[in-house]
Amino acid sequence: MTTSHDPFKNEIAKIVYQELMNISQNFSIAFSLKEHEIYNLLTVPPDFSLGQAALPCFPFAKSFKQAPNKIASELAEKLNKQNKLLISKVNCVNAYLNFYCDFNELAKNISQNINSKEFFNRKLLEDSEKDKIVVEYSQPNTHKAMHVGHLRCLVLGDAVCNLLEYAGNKIVRATYPGDVGNHVAKIIWYLTHPTNKQFPATDKTRWLGQMYAEADEAFKALKGTANEVEVKKDISEILRQLNNSSGKYYELWKETREWSLEELRRIYSWLNSHFDVWYFESECEAPSKEIVKKKYEEGFFVKDNGAIGIDLSQWKLGFAMFLKSDGNGLYLTKDIDLIMRKFSDPEVTKSIYIVDSRQKLHFQQLFKTAELMGYPQAAKSVHLSYETVNTEDGKPFSSRQLNGLQLTDLRYKMEEKVTKDYLERYRGQWTDSDIELTAKNITIGALKYGMLRVDNTTQINFSLEEWLKLDGDTGPYLQYVHARCCSILEKIGSPKQNSEFKVTEQYEQELIFLISRFNDFALQGAVQNRPSLIANYLYDLAKSFNRFYENCSIKNAEENIRETRLCLVECTKEIIFEGLKLLGIPAPHKM
Repeated sequence: MTTSHDPFKNEIAKIVYQELMNISQNFSIAFSLKEHEIYNLLTVPPDFSLGQAALPCFPFAKSFKQAPNKIASELAEKLNKQNKLLISKVNCVNAYLNFYCDFNELAKNISQNINSKEFFNRKLLEDSEKDKIVVEYSQPNTHKAMHVGHLRCLVLGDAVCNLLEYAGNKIVRATYPGDVGNHVAKIIWYLTHPTNKQFPATDKTRWLGQMYAEADEAFKALKGTANEVEVKKDISEILRQLNNSSGKYYELWKETREWSLEELRRIYSWLNSHFDVWYFESECEAPSKEIVKKKYEEGFFVKDNGAIGIDLSQWKLGFAMFLKSDGNGLYLTKDIDLIMRKFSDPEVTKSIYIVDSRQKLHFQQLFKTAELMGYPQAAKSVHLSYETVNTEDGKPFSSRQLNGLQLTDLRYKMEEKVTKDYLERYRGQWTDSDIELTAKNITIGALKYGMLRVDNTTQINFSLEEWLKLDGDTGPYLQYVHARCCSILEKIGSPKQNSEFKVTEQYEQELIFLISRFNDFALQGAVQNRPSLIANYLYDLAKSFNRFYENCSIKNAEENIRETRLCLVECTKEIIFEGLKLLGIPAPHKM
């Protein structure tokens, strides 16, 4: 990968590579390691006093036929004699080279690049490494209540897209709502049996969520009774009408489906989420069956006990069923049609599916089948799984059980709490619209950061009280630090861009070093599809800034030191703003 995004590490990789090439040429030694590979070998020492970068020399031992500690000693001696910009000195510690930063030069370099916005427009990926990726996420079922547990997929998908775009990829944001299936047929049945339910004039989606929970209970009560067979016939008729796009049940489905979609659009708008393309299960239902039948006639699929599918046992994936013996399809059936739609764009190189962890085998079978059908993009595609969001006592949220507030209700509850606890004291100083907007932004920050601060493979227990705190590892804490930076600059003034930089304290050194590493974390977050890397980085940065601010006077310092510290405040503000933007979190200027 390109090495231009971290100036300090970039200089280290460059001078080490040049020195190793000189040695190899002088002694006719074959040396194949590239500059970017040396860059990727660099680590951060466990203690700041040991330097700001460390390079193990073990990888050079085979080529140069010398002990790693001897290579490290000779390199340290040669590198210390060279002219360097951001490196103050190089120490040899056993088989490691420890590099110390010239913090005055680093502060000058970073400040200038952040001020010009060049810092955030770096080339993080080479052209050959960039992809056009369809990222599919947020697959909510219509006719159900959307609760906080559904947010994880949406928030994770938004952040992954933001990181991939920041790194230089082209992204197609896709959502795939589940608007057909047994869950829809059940609620249509419940709305029409034994008689038609009376529709409310307002709050239709809230009511529909309640009806879904009641329908689920009604079906449990029917199990094993004499009426169960008759109800199954009703469900079959509902599904037939939905498949044929005609009949009274179909008309009711269209109306109630639109209620759900309107609510989804409102939620997406509130969270500043958007999609380039909306796929629907209902659109893939009939075409997917025809695809399977055609591929069966061509000999691609086979029959097994009346079911049509493909034997993937040689890849240890078992038999993948695409049509049941009764002719009905499965999720896998519709996903074959969907993946063909995605790859109809020849520029698309892969797709990322953000779906919960229970679907692992499903996607393994899907990708292998699509690859065998002639779609090489499927081999590069990824199932990015995530774990559940639970209540504070560890129980998964459920639309059936209605064991959590519907998302719209939760939003207003959180915004009311933020206004009461944090913003009411500004009444009279701020406009009502400023208070409302800030309450909204803090609520979004709390929800999104709470979903992203841990890796997607970790379960989350949602806590309204904990997530809304202005201290600790929370979104509002990061937003508060950004607002604090804005307040300092407003009260003391912006730094002079032509000032002489003078970094005198370790708190300043630690802060500017963390600031300089932003693009490294952003790139790793993009490559690994891990927004938690940026979330954790921002939390570390915020803590470092507060240590700096509490221990380093700004207003009363001598001129060069004051201007340097103001530059650090401004750089921190910009980094937190850009980092929160990658997470999809707004950064208020006052709190």
